[in-house]
Amino acid sequence: MYCQECGSKAPENAKFCPECGRKMPNLLMEDRPKRVFTVQTALKDYFQGAIGLTKFREAIRKGQIPHMRIGTRIIIREEALDKWMEGQEKQSIAPISKTLQVK
Repeated sequence: MYCQECGSKAPENAKFCPECGRKMPNLLMEDRPKRVFTVQTALKDYFQGAIGLTKFREAIRKGQIPHMRIGTRIIIREEALDKWMEGQEKQSIAPISKTLQVK
C-alpha cells in the first residue's frame, strides 16, 4: 500500500504512513498510484538498498532491466520492475524444479 501524500510504501495492514504519519487509505493494489523511478529513487524506494548502483547501472546498460531514456535521464516504471522481478523469480526456480523431477 502506498501513501497518497508522500508516496512511500507501507505494510498492507498499516493504518498510518510510517514516513509522514498520515492516515492510510484502504486502496486495492489496482487503485494505487502508478509510480516512475529514476535510477536513484529505484535503488532507494524499490530495491531498498538490496542492489548497488554499479550493478544496477550495468544491468540497465545490458538491457536486462526495462527502462526508457529521456535525454540523459533513465526512467523506470514500477509496473515494469514488478514484471521483471516476477520473471527473475521464475527463472531462479526453473532449474531447481527440473532437477527435482523424478524420471
